[in-house]
Amino acid sequence: MTRKRPAWLRETLQDAERIAAPRGSFRESKRPQRFSSYMALMSHIIDAEPSSYEEAATQQVWKDAMVEEYQSIMKNDVWEIVPRPEGKPVVTSKWIFKIKHTADGSIYKYKARFVARGFSQTEGVYYEETFAPDARYTSIRSIIAIASVMGRKLHQMDVKTAFLNGVIEEEVYIEQPQGFESHGKESHVCRLKKALYGLKQAPRAWYSRIDGYLLSLGFTKSEADPNLDYKVEDGGILILVLYVDDLVFTGE
Repeated sequence: MTRKRPAWLRETLQDAERIAAPRGSFRESKRPQRFSSYMALMSHIIDAEPSSYEEAATQQVWKDAMVEEYQSIMKNDVWEIVPRPEGKPVVTSKWIFKIKHTADGSIYKYKARFVARGFSQTEGVYYEETFAPDARYTSIRSIIAIASVMGRKLHQMDVKTAFLNGVIEEEVYIEQPQGFESHGKESHVCRLKKALYGLKQAPRAWYSRIDGYLLSLGFTKSEADPNLDYKVEDGGILILVLYVDDLVFTGE
């Protein structure tokens, strides 16, 4: 015997069949504008250059950059840690940070530089002479033209941490780098043996060092430009132009 559904159940099912399925929305779903603003803000924060040590110390990429800079300074034996001298002026210091980009705008390096605040130096106390000659643009154009006409390769080289190689003659003291103070000697200062970026005499110290090195290799200085050197050897000639810490050279 087949059991029939109760009348109330049949009516309920019939009513359910008559109810249309919910209609889907034809509106295009878009991400709220606030999300775009948030992403733009985060992108700006990641790509922003810190303005202080405290800000940089919160991001690993900048901490790594500071360690790399400090290691370069130690490798070049730039200073020695000494007690703060009485009656001697001490140059203040700071960290500066720079993001370097490729030609297409992408980031290829996070650079930290420990510098002296040269504006706090007093002539006759911290330094005597600061002049360092710059290469003439005619020399740079000439070496490019020579390489082109003679079919020679033109090479360019950047001297890493160039100013840290310059020896200074003056007695200069500077504050220790923030975050890298010598353990147990936090109140001590650095007595410089070599130049540091930001010092008034740093460009001159570097120029004197590289100039002496080139002369020791047998280069002859041009009378027209003190930053143009050449060397004749085995029937060939090597021409070199120094522009601050960049070397441009060609030869055969």
